[in-house]
Amino acid sequence: MLAPRKKLWSTPTSCIEAASRFINLQPNDVFYDVGCGDGRVIIHIASRLSRRSRGDNEYDQKTENEGKSNEQSRIRMVGIEIDPDRAREAMNNVEAAYVEKRIPDFVDIEIRCANALEVEDYREATVAFLYLVPRGLKMIKPLLLSGANQSKDVQKNAMLRVVTYMAGFQDETAIAMERCKVDHQEGAAW
Repeated sequence: MLAPRKKLWSTPTSCIEAASRFINLQPNDVFYDVGCGDGRVIIHIASRLSRRSRGDNEYDQKTENEGKSNEQSRIRMVGIEIDPDRAREAMNNVEAAYVEKRIPDFVDIEIRCANALEVEDYREATVAFLYLVPRGLKMIKPLLLSGANQSKDVQKNAMLRVVTYMAGFQDETAIAMERCKVDHQEGAAW
């Protein structure tokens, strides 16, 4: 188990906002949320990509300037969840977000009910979000790094960007850190 606990804690909105600033998804990124739960991280980050809700044309300008077609400039997001009920909940939440037009049409989201330790295609990931216990981070790290950006479909020289919540990778130095106030744990700042 990557995140053994009796009570499931969903990622707080304040932490998702901080993660989204670090992640800064770009055209052709492939984002993985390992242990996606109800899909809130994927939905929240995807909804922030909307040109209208962001109030700028940054995404439009990048794709136009690079001369890429809409099909080539998509962002893929993949949620991995081991619990079938949570995976189904995430799928339903993603579907509702599409229907409500909270997710832009250039974002493709897939939720997989799978054991994250058995996923074989992390090599396509350019970005990963992890809310795992230290033991889980230790177990997933070699899987993420072993195939990091070796897919022929990933931009050449793209670096795998990883954002963690609550704990970092052992023996790695964070490029940036931000403490977030969480509503469900008074006085805590993770």
